[in-house]
Amino acid sequence: MTRRPVPVTVVIVTHNSERHIEAVVSRLIEDPEGPSQVIVVDNASDDRTREIVAGFAVDLVESPDNLGFPAGCNLGATKADQAALVFLNPDTEPHPGWLVPLLAALEEPGVGAAQPTLDLVDQPGHFFTSHSELTYLGFAWSTDAGKPIPPTHRGGDVAFPSGAALAIKRETFEALEGFRPGYFLYLEDVDLGWRLRLRGLRAVQVPESRVSHDYDFERHARKMYYLERNRLRMVFANYRPSTLVLLSPALLAVELGIVAAAIKNHWFGDKVQGWKDLWRLRHEVAAEARQTRAQRLISDGEMIRTMGAEFRGITQISLPPFMGIVDRGMAWYQKVVVWVLGLGRNRG
Repeated sequence: MTRRPVPVTVVIVTHNSERHIEAVVSRLIEDPEGPSQVIVVDNASDDRTREIVAGFAVDLVESPDNLGFPAGCNLGATKADQAALVFLNPDTEPHPGWLVPLLAALEEPGVGAAQPTLDLVDQPGHFFTSHSELTYLGFAWSTDAGKPIPPTHRGGDVAFPSGAALAIKRETFEALEGFRPGYFLYLEDVDLGWRLRLRGLRAVQVPESRVSHDYDFERHARKMYYLERNRLRMVFANYRPSTLVLLSPALLAVELGIVAAAIKNHWFGDKVQGWKDLWRLRHEVAAEARQTRAQRLISDGEMIRTMGAEFRGITQISLPPFMGIVDRGMAWYQKVVVWVLGLGRNRG
């Protein structure tokens, strides 16, 4: 079968990924419409990952240190020779013909990033993620994880593109200065999607493109530390200071609720460590905030208006039974903040 390479660079970041890496690289190379370039960035693996990758005609970038996922993606992007990038997790299984629809989506007006329809390896035909939610306080989740993919599934806009398989033009990625490397794990894709939207761009899910994900939903040993630290980091970096002042009552109320959940579920130490690290990294976060202000085209009021307010879809935190009341309160406060921000803009 004649191979017709698609003009895209696929970047895969690995760390002790010997279980999956051979399969995903083989799929990319054997696909008649596979990528023109495959770059594997290995983050200091001490298993057979590098040995396996070295057996393929792909570019291997060896980092002596574990840079984390976002910094690894950024490093791979600097080695790319194509105008479009796809960041792909090593535990994914791309289906034949998955790339062409993704690249076509990037050419649509206003589209900044695209993701395929992601299903589960152990539950074929069931969503890993398709549509996503991002609340104005920085909580993010998939709204359809584990649900059957309906025959009428049409894709559409998403709040942020999934980092498991994310397509973006290289010029867009470079304009955003890539992923924020300090995140290390979790929410770097949410942050990227937030900043895309602040530039007036959309992220879309493409139903004609399919990738399966062998995802382990069991909690990473420090998952709550990274999720909570990075959520607050993202909020502080992507809102203007005046908006943070307006949001402070809601942010403080939510922090109290999260502390209660952390104590109940035995990760309070991780929550405290997240606060400490945010303070230690405050100058780095301030630099990210300046970066956001320099890049943005959309106001906070416009952004918050399009964001969610409900907490009931969150699965990583054990929520109390009265969340319906909390959700209504947060939705009301969201409207107040949008109104005040709009009032200030009209007067300014």
